[in-house]
Amino acid sequence: MGANHTRTLDEKKLQFKLPASLRNGLIAMIGIGVVSFLIAFLGFGHETSRHMDASGHFHHTNLGYHVLLVATYIVIGLSITGIFFTAIQHLTGSHWSVTVRRLFETYGLFAPVAGLLLVGVIFGMHDLYEWADATVRENDHLIHHKAGYLNPTAFVIRIVLFIGVWSIFAYLFHGKSVSQDKDKSVDTTKTLAKLSGGFILFFALSWCLMSFDLLMSLSPHWFSTMFGVYAFAGAFQTSLASYLLVIAILKKNGFYGDAVNENHFHDIAKFLLGMTTFWAYVGFSQFMLIWYANIPEETFFYEMRMTGGWGYTTLALPFVKFIIPFLLLLNRPNKRNLDFLWKLAVWILVVQTFELFWLVFPANFEKFSLLHMALAFGGTIGTLGLFGLFVFKKLEKHSLVAVGDPRLPECLGHHQ
Repeated sequence: MGANHTRTLDEKKLQFKLPASLRNGLIAMIGIGVVSFLIAFLGFGHETSRHMDASGHFHHTNLGYHVLLVATYIVIGLSITGIFFTAIQHLTGSHWSVTVRRLFETYGLFAPVAGLLLVGVIFGMHDLYEWADATVRENDHLIHHKAGYLNPTAFVIRIVLFIGVWSIFAYLFHGKSVSQDKDKSVDTTKTLAKLSGGFILFFALSWCLMSFDLLMSLSPHWFSTMFGVYAFAGAFQTSLASYLLVIAILKKNGFYGDAVNENHFHDIAKFLLGMTTFWAYVGFSQFMLIWYANIPEETFFYEMRMTGGWGYTTLALPFVKFIIPFLLLLNRPNKRNLDFLWKLAVWILVVQTFELFWLVFPANFEKFSLLHMALAFGGTIGTLGLFGLFVFKKLEKHSLVAVGDPRLPECLGHHQ
């Protein structure tokens, strides 16, 4: 039975070649990002921050670094959760995902590029993070007590360490999978399962700390033990949606053939529904506990996002990121309809950018600005274009499917 299923693979449809129209579209997206960054950096270099410096004057900050942080964090989330989802497949011995797993593996290869984008964030840490100022660390009582963790040296060390280790795991997963295409070694599958266990443990801690560093420390007086999980839920939800979008693009251009069908869409969409619900659960739990305790040291995080014109964005977030996708994904036919799913995937990418804008900008800007939001979206379009171009170019180098995986026959026979 396995041999018959294997013969259904059309090798020509597994050798991807980037269509010129898609390449040009991605380059245009990068162009939009470049223009947005130029406007943000050069046109808004001295925006007034809500924070004061040691002399009692309001600190001035460059808008461009905030746009860069939003745009960079979303592609970091896509890349690293790609490695995470790859590890989950190996750890569980999953067979349904064999034909789509190469896509997850390829996402992870972007990690070093994400590290290069973070160099810009490092250069802009004094514009982004109140704690980056040595005078503030010395004079602010609470930040002074956190200075052992919140200081520029430790910040850079953690970024380099996490990006480095994530990149190593990404290239190990991808490299061994590609080599298995040729040697068909079952031992490779066992090795990848062992590597996955180590990665999951490292990922759990490192992703939380990275989210604390890049996002939560924008408001260094605020803290939430749930924030790392909250950030993971949003990133993984977005990553799952993007798989559906990329698969739709590949299928539309005549690739994959019968190797990927509605059963695979359905499984990814079920994960997407679950993560959409999980994001809402963690987000509501975090809000509810802070609201109920009513401690000023905690409530100011939401207060900043309910005043100065930010209230509409705060009220809109649960509807656009949870209620709408949740209701649309409840229907089984929707989860098996790729024409529907790619449109929902675009929606989720948009609302993830909206949420990151909501997390980043109020920390330094008291007033909501449509122009700020437009630039954040423009910058994110640029990094998503870069991410897409990178992923598609990498997919050209090897088979779209892990043809050497011993579980491939079961995957090809997968139905539900």
